[in-house]
Amino acid sequence: MNLLNRFGNLLLVSTLVFNYNNVQAQSEHGALLEGTNAYKKGDFETATKGFEKALEQNSSSIKGNFNLGNSLYKRQQYDEAATYFQNAANSAKDNTLKSQALYNLGNSHLAKVQQATQNQGDNPPPLSEENQKKLESAIDAYKNTLRLNSKDYDAKNNLAVAYKLLRQQQQQQQQNQQKNQDKNEENKNQDKKEQPQDPKNQPPKDDPNKPIDNDNKPANSEPQELKKNEVDKLMDVIEQEDKKVQEKLLKRKRPQTTKSDKEW
Repeated sequence: MNLLNRFGNLLLVSTLVFNYNNVQAQSEHGALLEGTNAYKKGDFETATKGFEKALEQNSSSIKGNFNLGNSLYKRQQYDEAATYFQNAANSAKDNTLKSQALYNLGNSHLAKVQQATQNQGDNPPPLSEENQKKLESAIDAYKNTLRLNSKDYDAKNNLAVAYKLLRQQQQQQQQNQQKNQDKNEENKNQDKKEQPQDPKNQPPKDDPNKPIDNDNKPANSEPQELKKNEVDKLMDVIEQEDKKVQEKLLKRKRPQTTKSDKEW
């Protein structure tokens, strides 16, 4: 499957729109039908209005929440879309539907991060605290998707993409911290008076034509479609980290055993 063809940017949102089958209130039925027809025509603004009307009649409608999330996603309103995918996931009893809602929830968070980092070149600034939390939420949503459907390769791929981006951000933060420390040290050294040097003994100035070393330049944070072997490798790393977290949690939950008094 060529993943990039599905949304052109690796964000793989299910385009499933429910057809209205069950007998419910006429007003809800009409609103869902209006939204569904508009969605199929690519008129996502009208679709949004239709599904919003349906939710006015039945705010817990899984179909209304899921489809409204899809419509909002198509309009690049990712935060709003995430809210309705979360509602659908919370209400869904069927694991297939629940996994699709969680998958789209992850995509909404990841899309928001991508939106914030696009057009920033090869060396984008670190993510804001808000967007880093969204990236972590995307990772959690993909993990929950895979707990319900371990064979969902699209979810594995996007989980690996989000995790790779998170690691890049963490590495960039460490590099920035190191640069700040180095700069502080440099400023301290400049405050000290230096003895004038004999011009003959001074080191030569850097050649302005000398190429700059770019080996440490942060990688482009724009998520790309990953090769299967890279996805599998990152999945192994994620699983190992999850195991370590679970082990730590178990140790915290275990009651501390105290030695009994010796009997003389």
